[in-house]
Amino acid sequence: MRSLSLFLIILLVAPAAWAGPWLDPGDSALRHDVQVLADAGVIPGPVSTWPLATGDILSALEADPAALEPAARAALSRLRERLETETAVGRVRMSAHVSATQHPRDIRGFEDGPRESGEVGAGLEWTGERFAARVQGQWVNDPDDNKDLRLDGSYLGVALGNWMLAASTSDRYWGPGWQSSMILSNNARPIPAFTLERNSTTPFKTKWLSWLGHWDMAVMWGFLDDDRAIPSSRVFGGRFNFRPLKSLEIGITGLGLWCGSGNDCGLDELGDMVTGAGSSDEYDRLGGYDVRWSSAMFGTPFALYTHLIGEDFGDGSSRLLFPSKVLGQFGAETWGHLDGLGSYRVYLEWADTECDFSLYRNVTGDGGGGQTGCAYRNAKYLSGQTYRGRSFAHSTDQDSSVYTIGTVLNDLSDNSWLATLAFGNLNRRGANRSTVVENKNEYAEIEISHRRALGFGTVNLGLGYEVRKDQVTNEDDDDFRAFLELRFPR
Repeated sequence: MRSLSLFLIILLVAPAAWAGPWLDPGDSALRHDVQVLADAGVIPGPVSTWPLATGDILSALEADPAALEPAARAALSRLRERLETETAVGRVRMSAHVSATQHPRDIRGFEDGPRESGEVGAGLEWTGERFAARVQGQWVNDPDDNKDLRLDGSYLGVALGNWMLAASTSDRYWGPGWQSSMILSNNARPIPAFTLERNSTTPFKTKWLSWLGHWDMAVMWGFLDDDRAIPSSRVFGGRFNFRPLKSLEIGITGLGLWCGSGNDCGLDELGDMVTGAGSSDEYDRLGGYDVRWSSAMFGTPFALYTHLIGEDFGDGSSRLLFPSKVLGQFGAETWGHLDGLGSYRVYLEWADTECDFSLYRNVTGDGGGGQTGCAYRNAKYLSGQTYRGRSFAHSTDQDSSVYTIGTVLNDLSDNSWLATLAFGNLNRRGANRSTVVENKNEYAEIEISHRRALGFGTVNLGLGYEVRKDQVTNEDDDDFRAFLELRFPR
């Protein structure tokens, strides 16, 4: 608790420092544009670690639109307009937002949206040549975590060469998936953390490593809440991703829980957790790999991606590179431009958060089912990968199998339309640690939203319907959802 208080004091009163500018996760239409330009080779670096530094993107804005396909040309135009304002140096920018929703989502995807039934917020942001700061405050109505005043989205930091050192309460999202990340997502409120990230993904100059191409790295040291099995636990994570080919992006990610009330919190313990010297009983470690490969068939672009994470990662030298108790995510997507309509993306994604899920065991020849109740937790850190009651790993938490079909459309007026259909089983083994449901539930959800730029800002409207059927009590629980959000400026 004392360390968390010190962190918040630093966040509020430290001199102006650098942590950006970044593109924050939560805007699927923006992410679609960034991915289109990456697949076209306009953005050379990896784009699956969010917040996304704008170093490569600013360079990409100099591309010649005439040399691009229609979808990339439209994406380039939208990014130019947006970053002209958001990366302006020496200017104080003000922002405000207000939102209201009925039945807020508790299974969130990459797309942001109201977390509580009502929210009002405002912020100030300043970016200099080396230093920058953003302070954002929110008041929320009837919060699940009883914290009605928040500083989510704030940061302070300093640029050290090509690195950004920051103290932040910003959302993070690591991985290629759209419905959620297998290891670090924006499902929970943002974790207060110290972070270190690259600003530009320039390749290594040495011939021994230059084959990696453009590469990125992010490290976080986060402070978890007190209301958990081991209060004030720490989370330490790192991600390294690179693009050896224009069509291929590879990511390596590790994350672990350590420290907390009654536990040693020294650098020796941190070193043991990172290197695998400690056992899985002392720390809760996750880690694994993700790959996204893009190509084209009959003139239509497509990409395939997967994200495999092990609940035991780095537990001794034999597992330092090969995780065990594997969870899996698999996806496919296509995109393009429709005359008279705009730029679109369609994706199909499946995630299974059961340790050594059935498909994995069948492929590896083990047969049988997976391991119940082990994902995102261990015997010591019973609260696991959660923050303020929500999973900050995959949004469906453990032992779930969910399919998602989604689409993004950026129309010719630069407004966006999103639609998702998700279905599957939540907590299908009935483990008692899930943050989503107590028993196995059949689950289906549909949501449609529209973001439109107006003269004074942006309005975001959405409608959704969700149904869950408890397989133990045989009870149905269904909810209609509607939300309205206004942001000033866009």
